[in-house]
Amino acid sequence: MPLSPSLALAAHARSSSRADGALAAGLLVFACAWLLLLVFTRHAPPLDNVEQWVWSQGLALGYYKHPPLPTWLAFAVHAVAGRSPIWISVMGAACLVGTLWLYAKLLSELCGRAFAHLAVLAALCITYATLRIDLYNHNTVMMPLMAGVACLMWRVTVAPRLRTWLGIGVLIGLGLLTKYQFALIGACVALWWLRIGGWRQRVHLAGALLAALAAVLVFMPHAWWLVKSDWAPLHYASQSSLGAHLPLGERPAHVVLWMLDWLGNRLLPAWVLLALAWFALRRYTGKALKADPQARDLLLFLGWLPPILMVLLGLFTGMRLQFKWSTAFWMWTIPAVMVTVPAFTHSMHFSRRSKAIILGAFVLLQAGLILWQVKSMEPCPPEHVCPWAQRSYDEAALAADAFSRERLGGPVQILSGPYGVTGLLAQQLRQSSSEVPAVLIDGELEKSPWLDAQTLAASRVVQVWPGCKLPAGAERIMPGWYVTLPGPDFVQSPAYLQSETWRIASDQGGGQFVQCP
Repeated sequence: MPLSPSLALAAHARSSSRADGALAAGLLVFACAWLLLLVFTRHAPPLDNVEQWVWSQGLALGYYKHPPLPTWLAFAVHAVAGRSPIWISVMGAACLVGTLWLYAKLLSELCGRAFAHLAVLAALCITYATLRIDLYNHNTVMMPLMAGVACLMWRVTVAPRLRTWLGIGVLIGLGLLTKYQFALIGACVALWWLRIGGWRQRVHLAGALLAALAAVLVFMPHAWWLVKSDWAPLHYASQSSLGAHLPLGERPAHVVLWMLDWLGNRLLPAWVLLALAWFALRRYTGKALKADPQARDLLLFLGWLPPILMVLLGLFTGMRLQFKWSTAFWMWTIPAVMVTVPAFTHSMHFSRRSKAIILGAFVLLQAGLILWQVKSMEPCPPEHVCPWAQRSYDEAALAADAFSRERLGGPVQILSGPYGVTGLLAQQLRQSSSEVPAVLIDGELEKSPWLDAQTLAASRVVQVWPGCKLPAGAERIMPGWYVTLPGPDFVQSPAYLQSETWRIASDQGGGQFVQCP
């Protein structure tokens, strides 16, 4: 006897709820497994994690490099759970898990559950979901915000409401408080408004204005800080990517290389999995689904508009595009490609054979990534120039052990220097004693809003410097780094602070290892 419509609807809701619960549980298990692997195989946390740990020493409306939202979140977690560096890594994994859950929910609604689960498996093969799952920075915080905007873009398309537009505006404002690059998502929303004929309906006209107003109101406190700080983050950006001003002749090759990295490097494991899935499904003669043109277009918008807009910025402004700028957008290119492949747009049926091929490919790709991680963390030969994270953890730990009350004649209250090495030393000191030194970035109060002149004057400061020549009054702590102990005898030459060694250390937080003869 067929079920009544109400009973059928209830059964579908229960089935959907169980599927959502199973997906959430699977993502959590996946994230925990990779976090544990990274804890036992990494020499040091990612440099960006150390930076956020340092910045979360205090709240501010903005920081010298970026807007404040990721640091606010880290500050809140530390206020509840303590200042252990592990929470920064957990927050990075939480960003990915939350993003993929929203991603799967939206794709299930647009193209069906089988399509969504295959896209999630493909996304889980990318290094952002594996080798970099613990990475927490402004790019990774953008990921769940973009996923939230994508879900609301579809919701406002099928059921236009002012409150949905309000939610889009709030998320765009929060995205801009995370990184100014989120303006690209605002541009995608505006173009989608045109695609759905937003000018024809009063709710869309009023909703777009409401979203813009909400975004401005959320962003306004930081905008006030930007003016007050003389646009500090923009000055920082102008010294790197924004200020590159590549010659016209170099721009095409630069943007092509950037797109090749996005599509052919970062997304390569996903393409391998999808190719094997296509092989497993290609003989299945399921009925072609009648795709909703708006659903298809939304996936194409989300997958291709952000990279196209960035390419146009590179071509017309000469901006040097950073490879990591794909972080918030990479996973949306996967369904944008899948929706154009007939095997994935038919009513997919995973037979035992096709399941075995797809899951086998997934396991092999994960095994390869695990081996890559283990291999990359082998000890670095002393004569080689190695990545900062590969060598400096053990040396910084040894250096931190040497920072004792007996040796220094008192507690270490402030460490001053490049944020990476100095922050790592502060983390090690926190583990080896009850002291948690504050970090004064590059010796500049403007970069360290958690400190003030009065606190600095009343504290014992240990200065951390990069360089191979050991000045009088300083002590070496590891190759390429030394400290000056509290006292009036040491004065660093002003010319040194303008040197290339100091500039690189300041820009990269000490992330570039200093090679000494």
